Amino acid sequence: MASYQLVQDKLAKMLGDIAGIRLVCLRLSQLADEGKMTDTMASLAKMDNARKARRIVAKARDILGGNGILYEYHVARHWADMEAVYTYEGTDSINSLIVGRKITGLRAFS
Repeated sequence: MASYQLVQDKLAKMLGDIAGIRLVCLRLSQLADEGKMTDTMASLAKMDNARKARRIVAKARDILGGNGILYEYHVARHWADMEAVYTYEGTDSINSLIVGRKITGLRAFS
C-alpha cells in the first residue's frame, strides 16, 4: 500500500472516531435535557470518548512522523492536552470503576 493510502486510511478511521464521539455527546446532551442521563452513562461516554480521542491524536502524531512531537505543528499540544484529559482525576480508571459498579453491583471504591 502506498504511503498516501496509509495516510488516507488513518484519516478515515480518525474521522469515524470523531463522528462517533460527537454522536455520543449529542445523545447524552439530549438525555440530559430530558432528565434521563445517569452518572453511569456519563462515565461510560467519558471513558470511551477519552480513549478514542487519545487514539486519534496518536494517529495524527504518527502521520506527521518526527514533526508530530514539535509544538509548531500543534499535534504535540493536542497530545499533551489529551493525555491530561485521559488521566485527569483518574478519568479512565475511575470511570471504568463507576461503570463496573453498575454492571456488577459491587463498589470498588468509597
